[in-house]
Amino acid sequence: MTSEATPRPNRLTEPPLTRPYVGAPPLAALRRWMQNYSTFRGRASRAEFWWPMLVIVLFPIVVQVVNGLTTGDWRPIDTRVVQNVPDVIVLVFSLATLLPVLAVTWRRLHDTNRSGVWFFLIVLPLIGWIALAMMLSMRGERGGARFDPVTSGGR
Repeated sequence: MTSEATPRPNRLTEPPLTRPYVGAPPLAALRRWMQNYSTFRGRASRAEFWWPMLVIVLFPIVVQVVNGLTTGDWRPIDTRVVQNVPDVIVLVFSLATLLPVLAVTWRRLHDTNRSGVWFFLIVLPLIGWIALAMMLSMRGERGGARFDPVTSGGR
């Protein structure tokens, strides 16, 4: 017989979008990334940050390979000088994902108990990039909960 007095936690239940989903599977992480398209408040787990980043890095490579296989044109994709359809596809994708990348980076920094302003380390070549990558790779901290939106009934 099983006891109904102490129900087991449901591992399939996701936390609210403003809370980090630690260990999020890839599709859930990508879905949450798009649902939080322009949300800068709250927190994001490492999985919610790194799975979308993997897609963003791989997308131009996939477009390059598909273009090379179908047309025989293996020139690198260059979005600085748009010359053909693959360049346009990657440029549009980059522009469409710019805001959600900024937002998820901001929320990821919140999860490490840092202000999103730390994102601006990106303006420091190499040292800033390395420091930012290290911060984004760190485990979330309890203190990051201070960035969670207040959800009281009175407001």
